[in-house]
Amino acid sequence: MKKFFTVCLFLFCTIKAFGVNLYPINDSNSGGYIDKNGNIKIKQQFSFAYRFKDNFAIVEKNNKFGVINSKGRVVVGFKYDELKNLSENFVIYRLGDKFGIIDILKNKEYPAIFYDIKPFNEGLAAVLVKDENNLKWGFINKKSEIVIEPKYFSVGDFSEGLASYSFEYHKTAGYLNKKGKSVLKFEDNALDNKNFSNGLVPIIKTGENACSYINKKGKIVINSKTIAPYKIYCGSFKNGVTVFYNDEKEDEIITGFIDKKGKIKYSKTFKVPKIYSKGEFSVFNDFSYGMAQMNLDYKTGYIDKNFKLKIPIMFEFGRDFEGDLAYIKFEDREGYINKQGRWVWYKNR
Repeated sequence: MKKFFTVCLFLFCTIKAFGVNLYPINDSNSGGYIDKNGNIKIKQQFSFAYRFKDNFAIVEKNNKFGVINSKGRVVVGFKYDELKNLSENFVIYRLGDKFGIIDILKNKEYPAIFYDIKPFNEGLAAVLVKDENNLKWGFINKKSEIVIEPKYFSVGDFSEGLASYSFEYHKTAGYLNKKGKSVLKFEDNALDNKNFSNGLVPIIKTGENACSYINKKGKIVINSKTIAPYKIYCGSFKNGVTVFYNDEKEDEIITGFIDKKGKIKYSKTFKVPKIYSKGEFSVFNDFSYGMAQMNLDYKTGYIDKNFKLKIPIMFEFGRDFEGDLAYIKFEDREGYINKQGRWVWYKNR
């Protein structure tokens, strides 16, 4: 039998947990899991197999959802119409139009009383609660107890001890700590719910076209006006760097990576194809698991943490690396490659 890969229909089949060990494969309504070398570790026995996180994965069988562990043993039975947002050994289930949480380790289901629940991050999960005729976001702990009052239009996930909050669309008002206290407030920040990464988070004022970065004390560490004409894509710092660009010239772009002090670590100039409008053309993605995508002429390759081209720019489609593997499409194949650019598992297209 041929070796197969698929892209999940609404959830891409790679693993975003730290320490990735298993990768889902799906073929003709049969899902299972492989390791980073392409060896089958959990045989194809499910209608659909989703990504592992924290040693657990959601799987589907006979139109019902359950959860398995890394040994393939069912730890949450196939009785749910929907399971989602697996994180920190908890999973969210739906009952009617409400959502609740399941503690996988304790095999305990808490009542479905919320209108939505985001994944747990750093011990807390954002929940959507109806207050009279309005829906507001707050946070619960792992006992399904509200610990931060639901009063926000939107919230981000907790990251590095802080979570963003807003009272209106496209206006991040500030950041909360885990006690629900606002420790950072903004008069004008037009970004939606960005998470702190490497101690920094991007901000941008209404009408501006470039992000600055602040630390947890609200101090501007990278000022968009200071580094002009270079701009930052408002991404997260990974491996201590993020992507910057300069597109002042119509037919070329200078782009590369900038560090947390605003110092350029790597840059290169590229010609911009005429089909792109100003501001549309980009070359690099932020780093993921020590590798970053490089995109040119509708092809994708990968550079390593030293900014060296590690995998040639030749793939028609590519995802960021998750653990040791990345999902790509090349000629008549699609599937996973490793960091040496070698096929680990593929299917014919």
